[in-house]
Amino acid sequence: MDEDNARIRVKIGALEIEYEGRASFLQDDLVSLMERIVSFYGEHRAAIPIDAGQPNPADEVGPTNSFDDLEHSTSTIAAHLGASSGPELAIAAAAHLAFTKQKGQFTRREIDSEMKSATTYYNKNMSSNLSKTLNTSVKAKRLNHIGGDNYALSATERKALEVKLGQPL
Repeated sequence: MDEDNARIRVKIGALEIEYEGRASFLQDDLVSLMERIVSFYGEHRAAIPIDAGQPNPADEVGPTNSFDDLEHSTSTIAAHLGASSGPELAIAAAAHLAFTKQKGQFTRREIDSEMKSATTYYNKNMSSNLSKTLNTSVKAKRLNHIGGDNYALSATERKALEVKLGQPL
């Protein structure tokens, strides 16, 4: 292969992309492509078949990110995010479940329970409005509806929260 050409292969679960062509693409466009691939995979991973020999990343309960030592409560995360509404508290609860409890996906009941644990921010109307809150969060692409009562942070929201929570709390 000459200097003007390059080759790269990226595999995430059963999703595999291979490129061979201009080397300048790797410098100019690779970061944008990778961001789009990660976002696509995060939003559609339930529909992407899993290699028989590969574990499903959505089922992982071990460390999956740079927040292995994050031991903050939902209330602390809500404070750091400036949560002032039910939807914002639901996202803080989802962040707690994803980053602190290391869950790839979680149930509506788990989100509700975590919201209730943030007593400074929670009021009982939030539980009665939870269906609307979750639907709004799915439509806003902050949460992915995995199916049934199961949800996960969208790739875009996860990335945004990693940036916000990456700062010392």
